Amino acid sequence: MNMTFANIKLLPYLIAGFILLLTVLLMKNINFKKINFSNFLSLEKINQKITNFYWLVDVLKIAGIIFLIIAVLRPQEIKRETTEKIKGIDIIIALDVSGSMQADDLLPNRLEAAKEVCKWFINGLKSDRVGLVVFAGKSFTQCPLTIDYQIIKNFIDQINFQTVRIDGTAVGDAILNAINRLENSKASKVVILTTDGVSNTGFSPIEAAKMAAYKNIKIYTIGIGKKGGAPMIRYDSFGRKVQVYDRWTGQPLKWEEPDEKTLMQIADLTGGKYFRAIDEKKLKEIYDLIAKMEKQDIDVKTYNRYEDKFYIFLIFGFLLLFFALLIEIFKFTRIIA
Repeated sequence: MNMTFANIKLLPYLIAGFILLLTVLLMKNINFKKINFSNFLSLEKINQKITNFYWLVDVLKIAGIIFLIIAVLRPQEIKRETTEKIKGIDIIIALDVSGSMQADDLLPNRLEAAKEVCKWFINGLKSDRVGLVVFAGKSFTQCPLTIDYQIIKNFIDQINFQTVRIDGTAVGDAILNAINRLENSKASKVVILTTDGVSNTGFSPIEAAKMAAYKNIKIYTIGIGKKGGAPMIRYDSFGRKVQVYDRWTGQPLKWEEPDEKTLMQIADLTGGKYFRAIDEKKLKEIYDLIAKMEKQDIDVKTYNRYEDKFYIFLIFGFLLLFFALLIEIFKFTRIIA
């Protein structure tokens, strides 16, 4: 336990006062011993009764005064405490929900794998606001920025291939939508954009990225899907997977790969980074890496908290003096008796 005294400057005066009181006490006892008695019988009677209490009363008085002096010095216990002020990040997750996300090169399909990783990523957040933008042929906000992580995970669970009914890949529109949600933020601003295709409708992704860079919004882009593309499948009336073939050539069709060149440009323009996720494990690793790259700023402050302990010494001091007074009263009462 670390202790300090708030009124330590009073110590010399208190010591001088204590010496004065001690001198007065001693002089009083000396004078008391010089009392004249009419006969030796009375002197013997008083001396016998005083002997048992003489030192006890003085010790109690001295101890009580010492405790009161300590109380006046105001002893305090020092408790060291640490506070952390965390500066959060505002994050928009932009998720492709177009038809090509049905490909099952990530299990059970690209969209469901991305949804699970997004929820896992959100579970690791602390004091960050996060929002959700979905896009296919159009883009809209599924959930605005929020600190309620359970709500946004519920919105993620609701996403399916009917969330955006116009098919296509409007990457530029998704970026613009994310900018609208982030531009008034005072925190660090990040967009995590996941797509498996080529932007084929809406606003130019490169021009949208330039606007994001101007507003200090960093974009991490993730191209999802195996190299070479994934087989294009559909489900028949019995719910079975069926390969789709080109009606003219008879060749099996594949979903196109992400436009890595454009995604790299978007990331480079905004100070982000491009990643390629070829399976669920890699996708999770990418989100984990982004979380580490965008670590929060933590301002750690350590300070001392002072807790007064003077009242303990004050109580003991008064109690000792009170007991000394009681003993003195009892002593003289017995003498008179």
